[in-house]
Amino acid sequence: MKFIYLKNYLDLSREEKLNFFKFLGNADNLSVSHQRVIFGENALLLDFKEDTNIEEAKRTIESFFKTIPEISVYVVNKIIQNKDSLILEFNHKKLRVKQ
Repeated sequence: MKFIYLKNYLDLSREEKLNFFKFLGNADNLSVSHQRVIFGENALLLDFKEDTNIEEAKRTIESFFKTIPEISVYVVNKIIQNKDSLILEFNHKKLRVKQ
């Protein structure tokens, strides 16, 4: 599975969130299979289908948020889940999230 992490996503207005999901639905190269809200981080984790080019998906999503600098877009390299937390591994750092 391929994941993209959107930091500060929950800080968006309802209208901006709706516009983002309309944008995702209209993008030819993006096929989201699951989404997960991470409340402690105000973030959204998007799970893409295996045939998705994740770097292209990241660039496409970044282009949508180019006028909203508070939103950061990261590719998640690895997810480790245990009974009480979720560990997201980015390029050279890890983020532990309480479930």
